[in-house]
Amino acid sequence: PLIVVWDGKDYLRRARLPVIVDNLIAQRRIQPVALAMIDNGGPARIVEYACSEASLLFLLSTVFPLANAQLNLHDITAHPGSFGVMGASMGGLMALYTALRLPHIFGRTLCQSGAYAFDDFDTLTFDLVRHSDAKNVRIWMDAGLYDFKSLLAANRRMQDLLAKHNFTFEYREYPAGHNYPAWRDELWRGLEYLFPPTNFS
Repeated sequence: PLIVVWDGKDYLRRARLPVIVDNLIAQRRIQPVALAMIDNGGPARIVEYACSEASLLFLLSTVFPLANAQLNLHDITAHPGSFGVMGASMGGLMALYTALRLPHIFGRTLCQSGAYAFDDFDTLTFDLVRHSDAKNVRIWMDAGLYDFKSLLAANRRMQDLLAKHNFTFEYREYPAGHNYPAWRDELWRGLEYLFPPTNFS
């Protein structure tokens, strides 16, 4: 299965994600996975990751053909929902949005400190959870106890909404702030939850 990584350059440079994934695979703590690490557009990031249909189109029209040509991936038509998507902060928002919009492809999503709301403005993800049929999606969410207060509150509200609508998910809070060292050290938990070694083939 493929994992699409929003803010891929940051996860590569600041979290060493491929090293973590390789070690988890070698220790048979997760199944083998491939990574598509997508860089953001710098100043355009907030537009790209604010529940953007254009970013989804970029995935479908550009990233998937390239990944399928270069990697030995699952046939997503034979294994619907077997791909994953992940991100942190705005990338975490975009990861959840991606899974809720394309659950037949992305059945697993890892959302770290997801920016689901901005002060009193809720993003579209809340409405998608209320009205989506994407109950097959498995969701891992985590957030630091010392994260931005409004962001932590939005994560707690999202957790409550997911539970109310019977989604399959895990939510974890831990003593950290809003930064890549914190997200890096928690990555293994979400990856083990979403891609357990029982799926080795």
